Amino acid sequence: MKTLNDIFALIIEQTELNKNKMLKYTYSVDTRYFWISANILTFDEDEKRDVIFKEIMSMKSISTPEQIQEVYWTLYNNRRTEK
Repeated sequence: MKTLNDIFALIIEQTELNKNKMLKYTYSVDTRYFWISANILTFDEDEKRDVIFKEIMSMKSISTPEQIQEVYWTLYNNRRTEK
């Protein structure tokens, strides 16, 4: 069974891999409402800001152990790898 610690470890690992990349993986964790959002951002040269390239998940609940499993494996399957 995956836990919230596993999700946070995965988020930390993926955030570290963002360095010097054109596509940035971003995560939002809300502990008040128990949800997580994840996006892939790219830099828009015209507007000089980051814009969403791909939405991985939006406000996905982490209230139950089953939902934690679903969120973990969704993040795991959509992650950036070192290769």
